[in-house]
Amino acid sequence: MKRTGRKTHKAVGKKEKKKSSSNPARTPGNGSQDVRKLVQLLQVNQVELEHQNQELRIAEEELEASRNRYVNLFDFSPVPYITLDGQGVIKEVNLGAGKMLGVERKKLIGKRFTAYIASAEKEAFSTFLKNVFDSPEKQSCKVSMMRIDKGVLYVLLEGVRSSEVPESGQICLMALIDLTGYGKPEDSMNKSI
Repeated sequence: MKRTGRKTHKAVGKKEKKKSSSNPARTPGNGSQDVRKLVQLLQVNQVELEHQNQELRIAEEELEASRNRYVNLFDFSPVPYITLDGQGVIKEVNLGAGKMLGVERKKLIGKRFTAYIASAEKEAFSTFLKNVFDSPEKQSCKVSMMRIDKGVLYVLLEGVRSSEVPESGQICLMALIDLTGYGKPEDSMNKSI
C-alpha cells in the first residue's frame, strides 16, 4: 500500500506540472503582456472617469445656476409669497412676506399662518385653505391680518395646490396682496358688486 501512496503522490505532482505548463498566464513571457493590458485598461477607465467627472461638473454648475434663479424668483419677488402645508403651517416665506408681516422670515417658518389672521376671520381662512387642497383651481380669500407691531393689514390671499414637493406632500402656494390702502376686505367686496 505504501507503493500506491508513492505512485499517487508522484502522479499528482506530474498533473500539477502539466497544469502549470498549460496555463498561459504562468508562462514566463506573458507577464509583461498582462501588465501592458492592465495598464491599457486602467488608462481607458481613467479617460472614462475624467469624462464622467467633467459631465458631473457641468451638471453641478447648471444646478447651481437653476438654484440661483429660483432664489431670485422666490426671495426677491415683489409679491409677498408663502407656502403652507395642509394644516396651515408656514413652510417657506419670501422676503416680501416677512416684510409685510414685520417678522424675520426664519421666525415665520414652522408657525401657523392663522396666528397672523384676525380672530373673526380665521374660519374664513380655514375654509379657503380646505378649498385650496380640495380643488386644482386658484382660490381667493380676503382677510384682516395683524402685523407684529399690532398694525392691521387687509390682504387678498390667492392660493393654489402643488404636489411637486415629494418629501412634504401637497403644499399651498399662496400670494399675499396688500389691500390696506383700499379699505377693509368687506368694503372692497361691496364696491366690486
